[in-house]
Amino acid sequence: MKIKDAKIYPLSDIAKLAQAQIQQDFPELDPIIGISHNLRNAGFAADTLTIDNIRNDKRIVMIVFDDQPEQVQYEYCRISQDPNFEFTIIALNDLTQDQFYAMMVEALN
Repeated sequence: MKIKDAKIYPLSDIAKLAQAQIQQDFPELDPIIGISHNLRNAGFAADTLTIDNIRNDKRIVMIVFDDQPEQVQYEYCRISQDPNFEFTIIALNDLTQDQFYAMMVEALN
């Protein structure tokens, strides 16, 4: 798969819409969204999306594997620590702007 075709990009676009809404409702949260291909570069067929709140060291990590493109694994964790690898699975189609908004409020607040 070409990186430009990765499912992580449309997922990021939806997260950015929720980010703008969060910044209006909770200016102190200021979530930062990032995409990483480090897993892919290390030989895993997957990409990562992170949503960080640097102010309080909180992070949402989302992973989309090429062989499971219709689901996303996610975990709430700390920026300063490795994830616990206790990921929850959610259907890609369930990650709407409203769902991202709710996750950001829950995980980053």
